Amino acid sequence: MINKKILGLDIGQRRVGVASGDAAVKIASPLPPIANDAQVFQKIVGLVDDNSIKTIVVGLPRDQEGRETKQSRFSRDFADELAKFTSVKIVFQDESLTSAAAEENLRARRNFDDRMLRDGTLDSEAAAIILQDFLEGC
Repeated sequence: MINKKILGLDIGQRRVGVASGDAAVKIASPLPPIANDAQVFQKIVGLVDDNSIKTIVVGLPRDQEGRETKQSRFSRDFADELAKFTSVKIVFQDESLTSAAAEENLRARRNFDDRMLRDGTLDSEAAAIILQDFLEGC
């Protein structure tokens, strides 16, 4: 079976949560978050190149009625800009309630510390949930 490496992103105003996965094994793992600053696209492209990523999955938030929000537009604009830096396929995955699920996952860990909710760990946990949902649909 050919490995299809995938990168998951949870786009935030200050940070981008990051996760990696492989369609062959269907397991997503959080990676360190990336500051959403002037170098964010270069850092993501570095991860893509270093890890032979074939697809980027971007979380797309929606409101409780399933409609896109202001944050949805921010994520779409981010993905459009990212596409200028890489030829890798970029797709969207619904991310409804991933932040709440990510916080619940973190709080369930023995080594949980409240700093995890502020240092980007939560963002990358959310990216892993987004990517896992995508992988399970493959």
